[in-house]
Amino acid sequence: MPLPNSKEAGDFRNTIETLSRTKSSPVTVFSDLVRIAACAVACQTREDEYHEVIKRYKPGEQVKLSKAFAYLVNEMQDHPFADVLGEYYQDIASKSARDGRGEFFTPEPVSEFMARISLNVDEVIENGKPITVGEPACGAGGMILQLAKQLSPVVTGMEQSHVDLLRVTAQDISPIACDMTYVNTSLWGIPCRVLRGNTLTNEITHGWKNVHWLRVGEDWRQAIAHLETLMGQEPPEDYQEPRLEQETMPQTFDYTMGEQMMFDM
Repeated sequence: MPLPNSKEAGDFRNTIETLSRTKSSPVTVFSDLVRIAACAVACQTREDEYHEVIKRYKPGEQVKLSKAFAYLVNEMQDHPFADVLGEYYQDIASKSARDGRGEFFTPEPVSEFMARISLNVDEVIENGKPITVGEPACGAGGMILQLAKQLSPVVTGMEQSHVDLLRVTAQDISPIACDMTYVNTSLWGIPCRVLRGNTLTNEITHGWKNVHWLRVGEDWRQAIAHLETLMGQEPPEDYQEPRLEQETMPQTFDYTMGEQMMFDM
């Protein structure tokens, strides 16, 4: 959850525009800011990525970037579950460049409408069980934010938030999209793992789990659920007990979108 507003007013956009005068473009500075922010909320699990980006900036510029992140957090606090990052990225990235990369961001009203018709909030809250969500082309995570909003006190009017019930697997081929989704889900308490790769060919190059995915123990829940499924199955008629060699082959993992983690034993 974002921190309360500070007394110091500021706009992260102004900082990006100022720094971009000595860099290649506002998109480059924004991409670096989002990567730094993603690393900052990753609980020291992405330190190498952080140092790779931050070394491009002088000490004074680094201070400006840290303040820009604070300004971003304050603005998010004022606009719950709004996709501040995605909206700004669309403003600074040319339409032709986005079209060339196949980037088409869903407008927030459409995302909110789809979230409302896709989620039976009363039923989800009454059951109290986690629900898995697969977002194969997540962009900045706008649709994920709108789903979370439906389970938050902003919509339900309840004192308790039920955003923790979401278990989101978000994927995109764009590095900046993955970073924006990671920041958005981390700051709004949405358990999420972000995968960078081509959804159509099922090629995954990188993956990150945010602190809320780990906090709710989603990996353990998936592992136990899979073991329960295996234990409930009858062995095939031609099944034979495996003969263990001196070295046991390691298990491999196969990630599929919108489904539980499948273990190839």
